[in-house]
Amino acid sequence: MMKLKIDNLSRKYAVKLLSDKDVAAVYSLCSKNTLYYDFCPPFVTPESIEADMAALPPGKRREDKFYLGYYDNDNLTAVMDLILGYPDEETAYVGFFMTDVSVQGKGVGSAIISEMSHFICSQGYSDIQLGWVKDNPQAEHFWHKNGFKETGKMYDLDDYIVVEARRSIVAHVTEENIADAARIHSISWQESHRAFCNEAFILKHDVEHQKEYIREKMKNGSKFYLLYDKEPVAVVSVKDELIEDLYVLTEQQNKGYGTHLLNYVVARIQAQGLQPSLWILENNHGAERLYLRNGFVPSGRLNAITGKLSEIEFQYNGKIL
Repeated sequence: MMKLKIDNLSRKYAVKLLSDKDVAAVYSLCSKNTLYYDFCPPFVTPESIEADMAALPPGKRREDKFYLGYYDNDNLTAVMDLILGYPDEETAYVGFFMTDVSVQGKGVGSAIISEMSHFICSQGYSDIQLGWVKDNPQAEHFWHKNGFKETGKMYDLDDYIVVEARRSIVAHVTEENIADAARIHSISWQESHRAFCNEAFILKHDVEHQKEYIREKMKNGSKFYLLYDKEPVAVVSVKDELIEDLYVLTEQQNKGYGTHLLNYVVARIQAQGLQPSLWILENNHGAERLYLRNGFVPSGRLNAITGKLSEIEFQYNGKIL
């Protein structure tokens, strides 16, 4: 996976790694959240914060853990304990998340989780896992609102029971969700090709047609992925180093979804030691801008589609514009 650059976790807040020098600020934030500790005893202390800052799950190293502070100017607004590659290599684990009482109920926590989810996706992680204390209605409501669903597992920690929950940001396309992938592919493909293809050819590429297209490509070794923001919003395919079929629902374009899914597959390809590449039609200037912004450059290779239209190959060089 890519090395985590915590500066990119939020556009609104300054994010920094917290240390023992920040214990007093963290204690000030946490100690005002008395309701949380009613459900999750014992009450917070400076010593318990220091212990949490150092705690690691089995098999994890110090470099996998990020005990983070979100700052609005110099004010600590939120604290998050984020562990990468746990409980499996494609999952990020939120061990703790709390906002200051002054911003609760104002959408701040949800905005932070949304930004974190998109960023984690761009680093090549497909899922986020966490837990909340059973019978804590505020926690359950918050995490449900942010797309997390119970896995069915619970853990008895004597003083309370933890409900395990998970959110999939990116999912492999299978027969269970191929209809979603085909719908996005069909709608977006038709829209992107309408300017230079006749209507009969456009209409041929309906959902059923694209289902068979996806099935055939998967038979031949391509992997398809769906990006979710509660509902599926984008699709892409990968075979070795080649990225294809990146489509975002028309009404969801210009919201960063294409970038998030692109960066996800770039990270997955690079983890295999390969250089990501893709081809675009030479008249697809919107796609060209997207790829140039995200570290792709023309390789110089062309592929003639017709006498008047060619594809251009782009390769990833890692320089983000």
